[in-house]
Amino acid sequence: MELNDLLIKQGIDPAKVLVLRHRPTERELNRVFPALVSDHHDAFDAYQATQNPTVEKAMAKATHIASFYGHKPGKALFLGLYSRDGQRTITSAEFAEMAAYQKLWEHGHRPTAREDFLYFTLTPTEALAKWQGKMVVSWPGKEVGWHRWAGNNVFPIEAITEQSQLVEEIPHWKQVRLTWAELTMFHKSWERELSRWRGIYYIFDTAQSKGYVGSAGSENNIWQRWSDHLKKGGDAKKLRLCDPRNFVFTILEITNHEMPVDELVAIETNWKLRLNTVQGGLNDN
Repeated sequence: MELNDLLIKQGIDPAKVLVLRHRPTERELNRVFPALVSDHHDAFDAYQATQNPTVEKAMAKATHIASFYGHKPGKALFLGLYSRDGQRTITSAEFAEMAAYQKLWEHGHRPTAREDFLYFTLTPTEALAKWQGKMVVSWPGKEVGWHRWAGNNVFPIEAITEQSQLVEEIPHWKQVRLTWAELTMFHKSWERELSRWRGIYYIFDTAQSKGYVGSAGSENNIWQRWSDHLKKGGDAKKLRLCDPRNFVFTILEITNHEMPVDELVAIETNWKLRLNTVQGGLNDN
């Protein structure tokens, strides 16, 4: 069984299907790419709607785009089948003003340096949608060429997994370590988990090599506190002077939801002393 067999069963001519294998060269963007596809659809749409001139010409001839992610050497993970419903010319300035593109920019993505280019309207189809993140194919030929016409190639299906490979379970709280880039574009399921956790957390500013200890208890949760800190430090004076893009977030201790405030403050104070984040860090007191 190979990709073209599935396309034919859906009544789609493989000769008119362009297969793309996405593999962002930007380290930050590649790190969050699975979450981009699964939970930030507007940003992913903007990412694949613009291509270099060579791919533009091919896309303009296609009726459908089969999108894949180069998650492993020689392999490609299915992301979806899209119908090409048109294109328009936009300028670089217009593209830069799009909210979806600004998410990509924040994670290092830079489009081809041109005054204007084509922006394609790609609509997700129901065909093969159930296999998004689950179907893995072998990528034919050299990996330097990341677009192929389906009708001219064979994409053997290597595996179809039960669970989506785009969505990872959040690690145990002791292993949680999230950079700014990961925290601003990660899986929604992780947000739900962080919203259930209370306790003591640590933020490290890589630019200054200094840390901050904070607590989340009572009506607050770790996700809420971290979200505040992403907005220029939240209520922490020294942290507000830092660039959140340099933050790394970890959890020091998980506490009971019913823990009295004075006990939580005592634990937080103990961590501040142990990590010296008042005299030598970013805590105010």
